[in-house]
Amino acid sequence: MVRILLAAVVFAAAFGQVKPEPTISTFERSAGPFAVGGHSYRVTVQVKQLPAGKNPDPDFQETVSAVRIRDEAGRAIFQRTFPYKVSGDRFEETTAVHSEILKGRSGSGLLLTYGVVPSTPLGGQSWQVFGVAGGKLRAFAGPISTEGELARQASGTPPHMAWDESLKADVLNFRVWTGNFFIIVPLRVDWTMGSIRPAYRCWKIAGHGLVEACRFRVEAERRPEGGLTFVRLFPQAGENAGIPLHAVIKKDSAVEFIEAEAALQWEESAEGIGLGVSEDVWLKVRIDGKEGWIHSQEDFQAVGLPQAG
Repeated sequence: MVRILLAAVVFAAAFGQVKPEPTISTFERSAGPFAVGGHSYRVTVQVKQLPAGKNPDPDFQETVSAVRIRDEAGRAIFQRTFPYKVSGDRFEETTAVHSEILKGRSGSGLLLTYGVVPSTPLGGQSWQVFGVAGGKLRAFAGPISTEGELARQASGTPPHMAWDESLKADVLNFRVWTGNFFIIVPLRVDWTMGSIRPAYRCWKIAGHGLVEACRFRVEAERRPEGGLTFVRLFPQAGENAGIPLHAVIKKDSAVEFIEAEAALQWEESAEGIGLGVSEDVWLKVRIDGKEGWIHSQEDFQAVGLPQAG
């Protein structure tokens, strides 16, 4: 019976009914050395690669299956593995890992950026910060993911950290997508305690008590559709904050985006940290000299910030 089954498989393979599994090759890439806290470290990634088929897609021909941070003696002091699955002559999903020095005013560390394909247009990436705390290099938190990206001073430049004068601390700024525009969320990096966390947790008094709400810087690209419209400008962020003004928006109106208010979402799990903001986002605008707060999709559309993503 075994011989009959083997013969059937060989016969099917010969006539194209069963395709043999592609051969997966394995190799390593290394980056560094990186000088952190008076010591030197290297980052190595284990790569799985498939042979190129008839129509190879470079995004799906190789994937990282493991990443390791090694000290001067070559010992792995951090390791993370990534699952992978082959479909035909390509990986169903691929992972890439990029490593670089993270420089701040009060300390420096190592940043690993993980990228997954396929993903949503503003998703698929996560970031993990490492530094020396208690005499050892370690992860300050799990990988941080968001619908957005890590803010950089310019495209392709190292992610130099910003200095928050009020906190007297280094912060990493993230551009978090709200659905209509980006808000800039600062995360405080504590090199001494070995942690990264929201730089601010803010509260305000609402009609039913204290609610979480922080003010954030805004990055927005206006795309006006033309025509005459109007928005309601509230004196504060809240439906019950007072009587709104009506501001007319013309095609040539001067529209400025000042700041946003929203509740920060910081969700920790075994897989990492999810960073985001609540759906009820308020935006402070200035329209031809009139200032006020808006928050409905109708008003966002009117000022040239339609929902996307």
